[in-house]
Amino acid sequence: MLKGSAVHKKRSILYSLFLLSCICLLSSCSPSLNVSSNNSSSNSNSTGDSSHAIVKATPTPDPIKDQAQLILNKMSQNDKLAQMIMVEFIGSDYTASGLQQMVAQQHVGSFLYQDSDQNFTWPNNTLDAIHAFSAKATADAPIPPLIALDQEGGTVSKTSTFFGPTPSAEQLTQSGDPNTAYNQAKTDVSQLKQMGVNTNLAPVVDVGPDTTIYGPRIFSDNPDTVATYAGAFIKGLQDNGIPGTLKHFPGLGSSDGVDPHVGLPSVTKSIDDLKKVDFLPYQKIIQQDNPAMVMTTDVANQALDPNVPAELSPKVISYLRHTLNFNGVIITDGLYMEGLYNGIARPTINSPRYV
Repeated sequence: MLKGSAVHKKRSILYSLFLLSCICLLSSCSPSLNVSSNNSSSNSNSTGDSSHAIVKATPTPDPIKDQAQLILNKMSQNDKLAQMIMVEFIGSDYTASGLQQMVAQQHVGSFLYQDSDQNFTWPNNTLDAIHAFSAKATADAPIPPLIALDQEGGTVSKTSTFFGPTPSAEQLTQSGDPNTAYNQAKTDVSQLKQMGVNTNLAPVVDVGPDTTIYGPRIFSDNPDTVATYAGAFIKGLQDNGIPGTLKHFPGLGSSDGVDPHVGLPSVTKSIDDLKKVDFLPYQKIIQQDNPAMVMTTDVANQALDPNVPAELSPKVISYLRHTLNFNGVIITDGLYMEGLYNGIARPTINSPRYV
């Protein structure tokens, strides 16, 4: 087994390859650039006409993308699909929980730590132990996995077992300084890395008052304020080496208050109102801060698709891709949430997320 800096270098390279693989699988490729050039004949002819040729621009070589493509070319269809799945697991035993089999044999691409799944109970209740757990999974995987946590802060502070409480999104806004959000994200990165976690499923960019069921998880009821503070937070994550995730697209802040864990919420705003409020933080942050991931969720958005929950809707995904121009990784919310099934019996097995 490689040690020290060699392990870090290998993990960094393969992790970059994995992200690029996801993007290759999930994003549409940009069309080739055609440029028109005028090629004048060196000798004048009787008509004085010049010839025109269409020249295809030579793309700039990208060694990492090329390596990612080589890896994809060697993967089976099952392995490609498995790399797009993020799983949860119950308990703290690597083997008995089934996680080792999923990582080492079924080649899932990522997994999510949840304190509600008892992942941080003994013997994983120390920082050294959880880091070793993460390292074991990474060593067993043919491609080092995304290891994720929902570290929003406040009521959703998943690092609290090891580091104590952290401020909520609402408290970061109340500081009056976006640098507070940036610096908190930088602190979160340090803590996540000590746990062996390399991906954060945060921040929340829903727009709404703190009287909604999401309360202090929301930065503000002002979309520009949400864009400013959530943008600073995700920049703090990604400047320091942890991919961030904007959630929950296409927005829960304007919903009817139904918790998607127990039912299917609905948003009835017009598309014009959605553009001015719910979509505005996504638009600004996508343009300015290049977020790695966006999470879709269980909501019936009447303006985009009244018939299909957003995370399963091609119309919603198309809007995110082609109107908001997001070309990163799209991940679903938990596929075990009742809102997705809306009265239909769901599977009894632990359901994954898809990236």
